[in-house]
This record gives sequence, C-alpha cells and structure tokens, in this order.
Amino acid sequence: MTPHTQPPRDDEECRLFGVYEASSSKEHAAASRLLDWHRSLYHHPTYMKLLDDLRAIRIECNEAMLAIVEHHEKVQDQLIKH
Repeated sequence: MTPHTQPPRDDEECRLFGVYEASSSKEHAAASRLLDWHRSLYHHPTYMKLLDDLRAIRIECNEAMLAIVEHHEKVQDQLIKH
C-alpha cells in the first residue's frame, strides 16, 4: 500500500488558507465577545449586532473553506490528468 501524499501547497492555496485563517480568527473573537454577555442583556441592541456580525463572519469562513476545497480538487484533477 502506498502512503497518501499531498503535493506542496501552491501560492493560491497558501493565499486561500490565509483568508480562511483570518476569517476563523475573527469568528473566534466574535464568539468570545458574545460569551461575555450576561443573560439579561441577550436582547440588547449591541448583543444583537454582535450576533449578526458573527453570522456574517461564519458565512465568510465557510466560503473560504469551500474555496480551499475547490482549489484542492482542481489541483488533484490536474495531477490525475497528467
């Protein structure tokens, strides 16, 4: 059985991982801010804004990961064809 090897990351994959890591970092920071709120303030406008921001960041993060997967699949297809 041959070991599973992956080609080294190209510039585009490195860039995409950078975008994902930045989004992921923003997601963790936003989630931490939300966890610091007291239960009585859950409907406070600032809390609701933070919640909306977190939702948007999670979408951004998911889209970045999908871009990585798509790029990886494209590279794998090119390797198989050659």
